[in-house]
Amino acid sequence: MTEISRRSVLRALGITGGALATGLPLAACGDNGAGGGGGGGSKNASFMTWDTNSGTPLYNVAENWAKGAGKTIDIQSVPGDDYDTKLRTVLSSGAAPTVIRINDDYVRGYYAEGSLLDLRPYLEKDGIKPDDYFPVAYNFAKQPDGAHAAWPIMTNPGILICNTDAFAEAGVELPPKDWANSGWTWDDFVEAAKKLTKPNGERWGALVFPDTSLETVFPVSNGGDGIYSKDATRFTLAEPQGAEAIQWVADLALKHKVHPDFATVTAGRQTPNWALSQLGTGKVAMLLSLTSGVPYLRKNAKVKWDIFPTPMKVNRTTVNTLTVLAVPKASKDPDAAWDFLKYCAGADAAKLLAESRGFMPVAKSSASLFVADDKAPANLAMVTQALGNAVNENFSRYIERARTIYRPVLDDVWSGKKSAEEALGSVKQKVEDVLAGKG
Repeated sequence: MTEISRRSVLRALGITGGALATGLPLAACGDNGAGGGGGGGSKNASFMTWDTNSGTPLYNVAENWAKGAGKTIDIQSVPGDDYDTKLRTVLSSGAAPTVIRINDDYVRGYYAEGSLLDLRPYLEKDGIKPDDYFPVAYNFAKQPDGAHAAWPIMTNPGILICNTDAFAEAGVELPPKDWANSGWTWDDFVEAAKKLTKPNGERWGALVFPDTSLETVFPVSNGGDGIYSKDATRFTLAEPQGAEAIQWVADLALKHKVHPDFATVTAGRQTPNWALSQLGTGKVAMLLSLTSGVPYLRKNAKVKWDIFPTPMKVNRTTVNTLTVLAVPKASKDPDAAWDFLKYCAGADAAKLLAESRGFMPVAKSSASLFVADDKAPANLAMVTQALGNAVNENFSRYIERARTIYRPVLDDVWSGKKSAEEALGSVKQKVEDVLAGKG
């Protein structure tokens, strides 16, 4: 469990592929207007990413850009679990790719150590207007010194996926479809989960995957800052709002018996699509997930399902994760890199990226692409509402180190060996020392 992050949960939910497609050249064609100006004079570009294989939306976007820009692009696709190690190795080798995909958790750290190019000159030169983009995406890459260190191209907010067949069978009212509705509290969630649960593990009322998404969603909904304070100096997960939220999640299994034990859930991450398959086969009635789970369920679910807002305590807030691209400071062709980033956030790419219904492109205009069709979810338009009520995790340049300290003690919370207050409090000072650069 100590290694689970939002990207790990995407793998467990079956969102990413695993095949290696390193070094695949995309043949250059004549300019068809798709790729803009093409950037620099080189005919070659390289894109380091993870799990971006032939046929995936991001692969298709990269291919279209290459054709329009008259370039050959080398897509260096690395399995997700190895990506951060490989990226650090490549960036330190002096042979940086033209453009990179980067874990949204680590943008601040990479920028602080001098690995990423500040994109402000390109944003200003091309007249990029912040109001054209969802704020939770556009503002994400801003750094304390004002730099714009990366460029998100897709958003992936947290949602609640419900097995509507189970609700009908149990006679339980579905959650509200409107994010602004004042009902659907944590208490309502627990009561619904109790009624939806069947004995002997036949069906669980709820499943909340233990990752950094839940560590943000529930503490912020409880009035806290999330895992870290907004200025990234305090370990707020260990403060009252955070610890209470973590204990509430743990008690779904430990106290209320409406959730599979967390050892089972953690083991499930070894099986592709495990969490989504629990919802899709009727083993679970409610699943806290990300919108990136939608494509799998559209294809594989055996039950009727839909998406709804997350339950509220003080606030109704969710987490947003992002598909983020960046330009290495050592990129040999930063102009081409920016051209690629700009294309990936543009209208042509948005149409491709939105086809799966799993990722909302970052431009506000993309909301028009998220309309219901003859497949679930019928409440697809709620994704735009989710983005309007989403927060990004508060980041520190030392987040990688901080996680190695606090995440192991969560095992004791999920197993019931320690309370959240006790377990998280035991490492609070150590985490805050790391956040201060002392660890």
